[in-house]
Amino acid sequence: MHWTSQRTEELLGLASEFVRFHVHHPRQLKFLQRALAGLQTQLKDLESPPFFMTIPLLVHSAIRDDEPAARVLAIATTLLFLGIDILDDIADGDLPNHWQGFKSSEIQLMGATLLATLPQIAIATLKTSSQVIADMHKTLAEALLRMSAGQESDLTLSESDNLTSEVVEASVVAKSGEEIGLFASLAAQLAQAPQTVVEHYAVMGRELGTAGQLVSDCHDLFQSQVSRDLANGTRTFPLALYLEKKRGQERQEFLLLLGQARQGRPVLKSVRQCLHESGVLRMTAFVVELHCQRAQEALLKAKPLEPAASALRATIDNISFFTKGKVV
Repeated sequence: MHWTSQRTEELLGLASEFVRFHVHHPRQLKFLQRALAGLQTQLKDLESPPFFMTIPLLVHSAIRDDEPAARVLAIATTLLFLGIDILDDIADGDLPNHWQGFKSSEIQLMGATLLATLPQIAIATLKTSSQVIADMHKTLAEALLRMSAGQESDLTLSESDNLTSEVVEASVVAKSGEEIGLFASLAAQLAQAPQTVVEHYAVMGRELGTAGQLVSDCHDLFQSQVSRDLANGTRTFPLALYLEKKRGQERQEFLLLLGQARQGRPVLKSVRQCLHESGVLRMTAFVVELHCQRAQEALLKAKPLEPAASALRATIDNISFFTKGKVV
């Protein structure tokens, strides 16, 4: 499946039409349209297609070709992602500029609306058996519970001085990994794949989502002009790797840098220097590669059909630091 920006725009348009059809009040529509417009702006800055659109379509196509049903699911996963993203931004105190002029309580309500109502309605409209729809709703609810636990762990770790890379990685798996695993599982269920195949795709998505988040954490720390994670006090995997290796004064000096970043001090360059010299970027790259290999193994077990199989393999490869000469 060749993905284009036009295809992204098409799905966003379908999501907007779906929202417009189901809302109950003009002001509710205004909020939801603002959320979708903000998402559209965010997607323009992405170098690769968004997982919440591509994974449902690719997984479904890897099992059976039924584009109309898969597109409805992609609308559901887009709205679901948007709700999760809004609530995550609220928790981090990092709302995008397009929410200026809106009360935080109103934004929170829209996040909850996107998370807990519209995706479920979209799934209920799918042209499939009532049993498949019931199974998909159960999968969605169970995944949201696991993601909630992952988010709670993420909030607990914020600004923590005593944490391990293992704990942080587990939090990423439970939150970001579980999200992409959910999208893949729903697509496999919609395609009426055997339960073993659904589970293979769930593992593939979970490993892919975990790897993708670790790469995003590295980009925030090592490439972005401003680190949102440092500003928010988020203890991402590279930071946890560094802290668990250091003791004494060196550790205390780094914690002081992290505290200064939280206060808005310009210390990103110093933090990056410490991280680079310690080799944590390369160590993180190896962990990313491990998750990518697990994703490829799960995909192989699922026995996907072409051309979706090649597209899924390429999606996983593009995450790795070690493909196409991207060794760090």
